[in-house]
Amino acid sequence: MCWQCSYIPPCARDDQENSENVTYKQKYWKEKVGSQPFTCYFNQHLRPDDVMLKRTHDETVLLHCFLWPLVTFLVGVLIVLLTACARSLAARAEVIKKKKHS
Repeated sequence: MCWQCSYIPPCARDDQENSENVTYKQKYWKEKVGSQPFTCYFNQHLRPDDVMLKRTHDETVLLHCFLWPLVTFLVGVLIVLLTACARSLAARAEVIKKKKHS
């Protein structure tokens, strides 16, 4: 893709702090990045004008967001199934015990 990105640092309440942030980023871009291409991330469909320089969440975060609730759910289902099986086996054992004593 050949999209062009720019970065605007977050605004602070203090004008002096804003000025320092802008100056720092300006200096950084001139010295480190210059005219070199760099990777940026954006959502082409929802907000194409908003870009991120760094991704805050990667695939491992998404994996954890879905994996642990799924594991918890499956363990809960397993506990319910084992409880149902235990009750069923206890009922069958009682029936067999009654047949032996009759």
